Amino acid sequence: MDVQVIDLKPGVILQEDVYKKTNAPIMRKNTVLTEERIHILELFFIDRVSVYNKTADGYTFLPEHRNETETDERSSGTEIEGDTFLDRYERAVKQYKKMFQNWQGGLKVDAYAVRSLFLPLYELEPTKKELKNLSRYSTKAEYIYHHPVAVSIYSAMLGKRMNLSNGEIIQLGLSGLLSDCGMAKLPKYIFKKEGGLTADEYTEIRKHPVYGYRMIENVPGFSKAAMMGVLQHHEREDGSGYPLQVNETKLHFFARVIAVADMFHALTSERMYRSAKLPYEVLEAMKEEQFGQLDQQMINHFISLVTDLTDGQKIKLNSGEMAEIVLVNEENPFRPVVQIEGSPKRIDLAAEQDLLIEEEAEESYF
Repeated sequence: MDVQVIDLKPGVILQEDVYKKTNAPIMRKNTVLTEERIHILELFFIDRVSVYNKTADGYTFLPEHRNETETDERSSGTEIEGDTFLDRYERAVKQYKKMFQNWQGGLKVDAYAVRSLFLPLYELEPTKKELKNLSRYSTKAEYIYHHPVAVSIYSAMLGKRMNLSNGEIIQLGLSGLLSDCGMAKLPKYIFKKEGGLTADEYTEIRKHPVYGYRMIENVPGFSKAAMMGVLQHHEREDGSGYPLQVNETKLHFFARVIAVADMFHALTSERMYRSAKLPYEVLEAMKEEQFGQLDQQMINHFISLVTDLTDGQKIKLNSGEMAEIVLVNEENPFRPVVQIEGSPKRIDLAAEQDLLIEEEAEESYF
């Protein structure tokens, strides 16, 4: 008989081979299912399988069909036809919040649930503007839930740009999504504290990559690369990072990607103890001030991922003035020559360090 995977029980026997876009079956006919084997079917997003109506113990198997409208941790991340990238982003944040609270309560990481949250985001490619402005949808109170979702999106998009395989991109996105799962093991008050952290609190926060690694190291469905991304995403090329102070010779590729994604979203977001900076201000700082700490090639990939400044483009400056880009400086694309709206005045932003591009202007501004 044909049943939903969510209804399977240990001891049920497969009646037919199970395939998923593969030449060889994932599981063969007459396999006796265990909790681990059922979990593998879930990881491959197998919806239904054919099984015998008798279990290995000789009992009759009667599946309990769930109501299709029922939602739980594993289904609420599913995409809805016609929704936008931002719809999926907001839904993913809500789902991540539930997961995080479950981890705080002691539940284990569910690889299937994590994949179910990430894949709808991966299927819809956001625009450069949506990517650059993801931090706008976060708040101080909800930052801890927005940040990992944004990092997973940035990481996956970087993986696409660098032509990784589909499987590698998914694992990279999952690694970004779980990069802060270890935060669930920290005292809850830390997330609500405004102002500076004490030395002891900062020391405790720096342990979250290790906590996160331990949370997923024995969970089927995550590659070793994904685990290393979680463990090393706060390490730096020069060995100045944490928790192990490894340098570029031991820094995993996934960690290099996630480090860039993590820093951009963190610095452009409002946090309890730090105000947000403008996206172009952060990109410029990452390019210049993080030399020797972050992978410069990765930063260049990220810049091309989220920016597209061109001659003739309308922009808004942090002074409130509207302007048009006259000439993009290839050496310093964040500081072009601009012409102020309604004025013959031209400004070379490279010579005016206090002036920054706040955002690309909507046509309605002009």
